[in-house]
Amino acid sequence: MAGALPCQQGWLDVRLDEKMTEPAQSQADIAAAAQARRPLFFQRRFLPMWTALSLGAFTDNMLKQALSVALIYALITAPLISNDDALPVVGALFPIAMLIFSSIAGQLADKYETAMMFRRTKFIELLLMIVAAVGFATGNALILILALFLMGAQSAFFSPVRTGAMPKYFAPDELVRANALCSGGLFVSVMLGIVAGGFLIIAPNGPLIVSGLLVTAALGGWLAIRAAPPAAANAPDLAISWNGLAQTPILIGYAFHARGVWRPLLGVAWYWSVGALVTVAVPFFVRDTLGGDGSVVAVMMGLFAIGAALGATAASLLAKGRSGLGFATVGALAAGCMILVVYFLSNGFAPPADGSFLNAGAFFSTTQAYILAGAFVLASISTSVFVVPMQAAVQRRAPADKRARILAANNMLNAGGAIIGSLLVLLVPRTSLEAIDLFLAIGFAQVALALYMVRRRQSVKDGLYDEMLHGA
Repeated sequence: MAGALPCQQGWLDVRLDEKMTEPAQSQADIAAAAQARRPLFFQRRFLPMWTALSLGAFTDNMLKQALSVALIYALITAPLISNDDALPVVGALFPIAMLIFSSIAGQLADKYETAMMFRRTKFIELLLMIVAAVGFATGNALILILALFLMGAQSAFFSPVRTGAMPKYFAPDELVRANALCSGGLFVSVMLGIVAGGFLIIAPNGPLIVSGLLVTAALGGWLAIRAAPPAAANAPDLAISWNGLAQTPILIGYAFHARGVWRPLLGVAWYWSVGALVTVAVPFFVRDTLGGDGSVVAVMMGLFAIGAALGATAASLLAKGRSGLGFATVGALAAGCMILVVYFLSNGFAPPADGSFLNAGAFFSTTQAYILAGAFVLASISTSVFVVPMQAAVQRRAPADKRARILAANNMLNAGGAIIGSLLVLLVPRTSLEAIDLFLAIGFAQVALALYMVRRRQSVKDGLYDEMLHGA
């Protein structure tokens, strides 16, 4: 395809196989037909985007986890505040940046051609990873905190381009599968980034190794996205407003007035709120409740990401061409129950009496630790089964001419939820609460959400969830 795809066509390459009833007229026709027959994962409309997304998730989480472990175990010193207070603040920086910049990012994603926006946003990521590498190499916490904040800004610009491109690249009945594949790659990359960041930062020459991996992964993402196919802008005549504060309520208004969008939108935001709280609370939970060191933190967070990837795959298999929203209710309920199981199982653990910390090998020497880890994985699987159909529903139902801006509003709500989730962990060092108490609250809240979803499902007409696949 030499030119950009008109946005009203809707997706790339997906109907090329229908043209094969006519004789091929050129090598280009033959190549296009061969591309259409490949599995979705290996098609040009998917693989470059998936690769760039996955490598970006790896760099984000490796940076964040390495910085978090360095703070929680005092390998570096935060400026101005204590390390325990700095950890929730650092966790909130990424979503704060997304909240600030998403309204402008959504406009740019609607106005400009998709492949060009992909290339530019990923090149900026490469530059920022070089900055982060300098921070780790010099042990400068301020540079690392700044780099993390700017990576949140970069993600604010990349995310609406990527999510807004998917309805252009994929047919409506492909969106759940494409989202599940993206989510699976995302969560595996999150896991790898968390594990690599947590283990390598405490290794000999760890900061230098972390620096090299960050730059290499960002370079790979930029090279991969250069192969993404062009797709025309949704609203090329859109006049950009650079007043992000003024645009924020406008974009959120688009989202809340689009038919069938706001409930799944809030569901996705809830997911990111819970995910942020868990991500920030786990280092405290491992240190104070389980008595583990940074390697146990890395393993637990890795297990959480593995569960999310498995849940995304399960969501894709369960949907089978349908919306999958019916299974989201089951996922919400199961997640709440499993989080409560984690809470009650944790009461049987106690940190070593001598004040030392257990490494991963010592911690997982007991059956009880494996049962706890299993419950943690099942909770993560269930939350992913909950969120994947929600995200696909938002993409599917959003009007094409405002799609990227609605998805930017989605990012802002996600960021707002993540900020709240991260900052709630500030209660831990300031009150008699422990991190595990936050898990108890999440478990009950998740069960309450599932009960609401059951009631909501009973109040709509039969089949509405799946009819939405066809624009009902």
